[in-house]
Amino acid sequence: MFKRSVEESGKTTTFRFACRIFYAHVMNVLIMLVVYFLVDNLKLIGIQQPDGLYGACVTIACLLFYLIFVYNHSWRIGQRDYNQVLYKHITYNKWKPLLAAVISQIPGLILAVAAQIPATRDTGRAFSGIFYFYATWLLARLKDSFPLVYFIPAFVPLVLAPTAYHMGYRGIYLANKVVYNVPKDEKGSRGKKP
Repeated sequence: MFKRSVEESGKTTTFRFACRIFYAHVMNVLIMLVVYFLVDNLKLIGIQQPDGLYGACVTIACLLFYLIFVYNHSWRIGQRDYNQVLYKHITYNKWKPLLAAVISQIPGLILAVAAQIPATRDTGRAFSGIFYFYATWLLARLKDSFPLVYFIPAFVPLVLAPTAYHMGYRGIYLANKVVYNVPKDEKGSRGKKP
């Protein structure tokens, strides 16, 4: 009677995967604003901060958020895809996370190219710094000595998303490895009873 939508059935297309990675860049703008107001308001209570505190705080907060957000979403999509492949709803595509990461970085790559062209250098550098808030400190320090630095932040999701996706697909959860220390004789693997 009712047809289930694609999202309800658990299928995540490559484009939706890319949009989730891109969404982390949008959320970094909000994190930057929160950190800015927190650091700026320290002056109101009489705490003087060093000149580079704002850039360091923004970089650390945005980088931590970005790594956790992209890792969690990529891991969940990998786990969901494993279940879909197991029950033959979809076929396995090992290139899906890498393709999604590349698609999500297209705006950043365009801005990095614009930062290299003399006519658009200032605009490209300004907007690259906004798109890659998690690399603000790196971009500010190396923009004049190493102009190709604007391409470096694009590699973070290109490494993180496929790694987390394949960990989710194989059922390897990093938090469980860090938080829980299960003895080897009690460990069970996927598909086997402990």
